Amino acid sequence: MNPFPSMLIGSPAMPQGLYQNGIGPTLDAMQELACINTVMTFSNNMVGRQYRPGHAPTSDPATGTPVTDVFVRCDERHYAATPLRQAKDPSHLYADRDILDELEEAATPRGMQVYARILEPYIITGAIPGLEACAEHDLHGRSTQTVCFNHPDYMAFWDAVVADLVIGHPGLAGFKFGQERGGPLMRTLGGGQATCFCTHCRTLARQRGIDAEAARAGFLALQAHGEAHRQPSNGPDASRRPIEGYLVSLLRILIRHPALLAWERFWTDSREDQRRRIHRTIKQIRPSVQVGWHVDHGMSWDLMTRAAWDYADMVGHSDWLSIGLYFDCMGPRSFNHFRQNYERLLLADAPPALAHALYFSFLGFDPATQPGYAEQLEKQCALSEDYVASETCRAVRAVRATGAATQVHARIGFDVPLCDIPISEEQVMRATTSALEAGADGLWIGREWDELKPANAAAAGRAIRDWQQRQG
Repeated sequence: MNPFPSMLIGSPAMPQGLYQNGIGPTLDAMQELACINTVMTFSNNMVGRQYRPGHAPTSDPATGTPVTDVFVRCDERHYAATPLRQAKDPSHLYADRDILDELEEAATPRGMQVYARILEPYIITGAIPGLEACAEHDLHGRSTQTVCFNHPDYMAFWDAVVADLVIGHPGLAGFKFGQERGGPLMRTLGGGQATCFCTHCRTLARQRGIDAEAARAGFLALQAHGEAHRQPSNGPDASRRPIEGYLVSLLRILIRHPALLAWERFWTDSREDQRRRIHRTIKQIRPSVQVGWHVDHGMSWDLMTRAAWDYADMVGHSDWLSIGLYFDCMGPRSFNHFRQNYERLLLADAPPALAHALYFSFLGFDPATQPGYAEQLEKQCALSEDYVASETCRAVRAVRATGAATQVHARIGFDVPLCDIPISEEQVMRATTSALEAGADGLWIGREWDELKPANAAAAGRAIRDWQQRQG
């Protein structure tokens, strides 16, 4: 039973996990352990291929049979405006089933809602045939392995996917879409290529008064700065330090090339335009569907992402925001990001331990409450519940300052297999309580239900029940 009838308490769950463990037993465990009243699963998981060798589909661990990327039925009539399709191989496991129909059938008598989710498969892997024609172009006009937000076929594809999904599933209560890719500025500083300079992006930028060639010149200067001055990973090299230091040299590039920042904003706006179109399409079909956005973990650890991506810019096309707060893997993830981008380049003017404390301070985290530089060097460490409280509070304040009704849902991640950090029940309880005390309108328990240890899932449930009792 959910002690908060008016608050969403959800958990994401992988489709294959639901099938393998049984949908009914999984929902029962969710309710019993963690007070879950909403279950969310992938309607398609084409994004998964970009993280596997050779971009191969997932396979069943028992039989080796490939698992489908698309877990719902598709209606060809919705795709007339685009050559792109959700490819479904009938020989793949579960290709003949519809996870949302089966989930709704089991969830409804249990008083639970069903949400669908999709993470954008932005790397071209072959999961979407023909996506190569929609590739982003780099500074030199070359096609890349990532897809362009502004290509008409790609735009029409997502219009079709969400229309197909919502029309075909009248019981769907909510939908979440996510894009886990960062902008061109940090990509360039990290040694990658700025995008997208295709014809579609250049035309749209020109209409908005942005000079693509001036932006291109700025990114080339930024790229040269990173290549010349990034400190090596095996220790500092004084000969690589710019004459004016790291921060001043970076600011000089930004001042001399203002179109660079305009292009960063243009890229971010293009990403947000994709969300606006999805929101509009869904609301035109069924206004009751609660449309939300996946705010990925990079918002927690990257200063440039924060500067470019304002919560206030999202509320006009959002019923809810799902804020990633994976406090266990945030420790090593943020530390690796710091070492690659800040210790060796952006904050390389300062000694590493001081730079790390500054980095946490700039992010709004009290360095005294988090593992320090030396501790993180010695072993992987989780961040404390203060991180969860800080990020939840920041999102809540930013959204409420707009006066919008958009809800902030804290996505409390633990037992994430991206790191080897044992998490205690007490840590889970403190993190869950911190999100509630910071004003979260809803909770998502776990990155994936399939990853959670039952004892830790139950700890989240205890925190929710204890909080409810204290509220009277």
